[in-house]
Amino acid sequence: MRLDKPKRLLDRWPESVDRSLRTTAQQNLGNLKKLLSGEPTSAIGTAYVTWEGEYSPERGWHRPAGGSTVVISGVSGTVSDPGATLDATFANLTDLTTVTSTAPGPLGGEARCGTGQDKGIHIEVCGWADHHTFALVTFIGFPAAQSRADDFRQVRSQLENPVR
Repeated sequence: MRLDKPKRLLDRWPESVDRSLRTTAQQNLGNLKKLLSGEPTSAIGTAYVTWEGEYSPERGWHRPAGGSTVVISGVSGTVSDPGATLDATFANLTDLTTVTSTAPGPLGGEARCGTGQDKGIHIEVCGWADHHTFALVTFIGFPAAQSRADDFRQVRSQLENPVR
């Protein structure tokens, strides 16, 4: 399997041009690569937004206040122990207050989602790991009352593809 970024996430959200969001995704990607057994065969580190963005001379194109964001970091390669990989990853996400198992979707493996707050903004982080791929999908600024688990499974199905 390999990970590819779609042009639009969930068929409607464009990729973000906000440098700080993309930098965060790339930093997360570096940490995920360390958890593989060997080198990655593909990797994705980017962000998608529910709006087009705005420009300022100080920040360039960036996320305006109040916009929702999805940050994605993932790798393909050899994941020796998917459960232990997810456990170690979620243990390091100290902003999350609740982490529970969730259905990974038709592609299998193990999946977890956790919720929390970061600077007063609601976040939900979902991740999956199987023996070939490992990724985190972070939902920022979405309503706290609604779980993003279904969106997570749809995002995964857009990212994970057979090697051709």
